[in-house]
Amino acid sequence: MKVLPPYGAAPRLRILILVFLLSLPASQSFALEYKTELAPVEDKILEEAAKASSLLIELEAKPPDDFYGLYRRAQEDKLRIEKALRSSGYYDGDVTIRIAGKSVDEPAATDVEPDAKTKVPVTIELHPGELYHLREVRVAGADALPSKLQPKLAPKAPARAADIMAEQDRLLNAVLAEGYPFATIKLEPATVDHKDRTLAVQYVVEPGSPATIGDLRVTGLDRVDADFVDRRLAKFKDKPYAPSEVAKLRDDLRSIGVFESVKVRPAEKVDDDGRLPVDIEVVERDRRFIGFGANYSTNDGGGVKAYWGHRNLFGHAEQLRLDADASGVGENEWSEINYGVTVDFLKPDVFTQRQDLHSNLALVQEYDRETFDKRAATFLLGLDRRLTDTLSVSFGGEAEISEITRDGVSRNFELFGPTGGVKYDTSDDLLNPTKGVRLNLTGSAFPEFIGSSQDVFQTRATGSSYLDLSGAGNLVLAGRLSVASVFGGSVDELPADRLLYAGGGGSVRGYEFRSISPEDEDGDPTGGRSLVEASIELRYRFLDDYGIVPFFDAGTVTEDTYPSFDEKLQYAAGLGLRYYSTIGPIRADVAVPLNPREDDDPVAFYISIGQAF
Repeated sequence: MKVLPPYGAAPRLRILILVFLLSLPASQSFALEYKTELAPVEDKILEEAAKASSLLIELEAKPPDDFYGLYRRAQEDKLRIEKALRSSGYYDGDVTIRIAGKSVDEPAATDVEPDAKTKVPVTIELHPGELYHLREVRVAGADALPSKLQPKLAPKAPARAADIMAEQDRLLNAVLAEGYPFATIKLEPATVDHKDRTLAVQYVVEPGSPATIGDLRVTGLDRVDADFVDRRLAKFKDKPYAPSEVAKLRDDLRSIGVFESVKVRPAEKVDDDGRLPVDIEVVERDRRFIGFGANYSTNDGGGVKAYWGHRNLFGHAEQLRLDADASGVGENEWSEINYGVTVDFLKPDVFTQRQDLHSNLALVQEYDRETFDKRAATFLLGLDRRLTDTLSVSFGGEAEISEITRDGVSRNFELFGPTGGVKYDTSDDLLNPTKGVRLNLTGSAFPEFIGSSQDVFQTRATGSSYLDLSGAGNLVLAGRLSVASVFGGSVDELPADRLLYAGGGGSVRGYEFRSISPEDEDGDPTGGRSLVEASIELRYRFLDDYGIVPFFDAGTVTEDTYPSFDEKLQYAAGLGLRYYSTIGPIRADVAVPLNPREDDDPVAFYISIGQAF
């Protein structure tokens, strides 16, 4: 007996089959694959403009179904590239596009059967003709401005659309900087002289009314005190309105460290007094934070760190941070692991803006069988004053009580005295600089006449420079030079922890920490009174998140109070890998001493966060 499907089942089944077939991807075998070749021209700016305009090149991986579709794409491309010719300053030029040797200006050969084994050849030929130049560049309507507005785009320059538009933006920014927030710059239609092959362009300035910065209306505050923010922003009020001042305002609030985001929106019109109100929307960061870190080197063992902090302790962006760290793991005995605990407090805008009160308490216990052991409590209190965006000074005092043990003999020291420093920093990033320079000068004095148990005077100068070779931050040449000196007594009289040593991951890689130093009769480092270190790196970044860094380090320490180079310079070279994470570059370096001493390891390996300098 034959069983029939229920009523309506067959139509539903056919519909399901149809839907399934329609959902299948189209077979690539129906596509007409092609290969585009752009004939090179002498003007590389024009060549790049043509490439950027070409749909044939852009959509080559998505070929059309047939010759008709390819011809249509090519004909559209011809119009786009001709426009690119004019934008590049070639007003007499034309374009020839051929498909399988046949010009697209002729009817499409839709009856041709394509060869499935080969791609259809497509050629683009540019016939630019002569390059047009600017005959005249005029600026009208700028007479009312406080300073004369001069175009930088000069006659006889190539008549390229990109340069003409860039000049319009530059002129607008110049007018805005004069305090005209509603200014506009109109570019009149260019006058083309085909006989002389020149263009005349005119910019018309409509400055509008001048304005100063008015009320600064801040929203989004929660735990941050509003009066503190108002005092911080008071210096911007009544200044002539300019985008640069708005950017400084935004950066100033961000620099406090308590805001996740700062959005600044000027009002749409001025008030009756000619002032432009500015609305500021902030989002506060989490007040508390916690973190962990680790580092490792084959010479010095592993280290771990944990920290807790508060970004806004009392509502005025006071910062408190507690750090605890241990190092020497795997290198020292478990009973001789190095420990440290620090408490750091910062209060901004003390006595005046851009001046911070900074205090630090550190308790340390260090063991080093080759040099010295140390137990110490150190307290620093001082002011950090930012003179400009790139220059800052610091001044304060330091007190330290320590027990230093060397060769089984322990000595106690009490040091009290002033400290100071000067910093100059034009680099573009804290953890991964690609351009700019950094200069850091520090000094401290612990004279006996104010209570120190030993005269100790220290100075150090460190400079680093970063040169962006590629212009995009992907290839950076970086160099560092550091010179230091300590005096006030002989090597035997000075505290061993205040003497100078080189070697380690932050110094001369490839050598153990504190291993570069004058030595005693047993071959143990004694420390010195002068130091010179130098490093050079070539930082190459690729695939966005990865980098490779060949480097060369050198350093020496001598007993003299000035660099005399009596001791041999120690050299090392190596190769590093970088992974550029959201928290900064993760660094892995392998270093080899180039003139190793008898006890030096043949190779050293380091892992840390941040560039070496």
